Amino acid sequence: MPTIEINDEQILRCLDQLSPEGKKTALRQLLMGLERLDRLVDKNREQLEAVCRARGVDFGRMTEEERERFVDHILHEPA
Repeated sequence: MPTIEINDEQILRCLDQLSPEGKKTALRQLLMGLERLDRLVDKNREQLEAVCRARGVDFGRMTEEERERFVDHILHEPA
């Protein structure tokens, strides 16, 4: 299946066009993704803090958004 690239603004405009049921489905999907990320962080907190220390980053002072970006970056780093 081919991949198309669209930016956040385009996605948000598309979401506005969804039916109420479609919006509920999209919201459930987004929330499930956040819950998975929260479980991943909770389960691996010690390892994440160790990786942060090794990179000179204080995990405890990071905002939730910074933590999400950091975890996402780690997950997508080349091995």
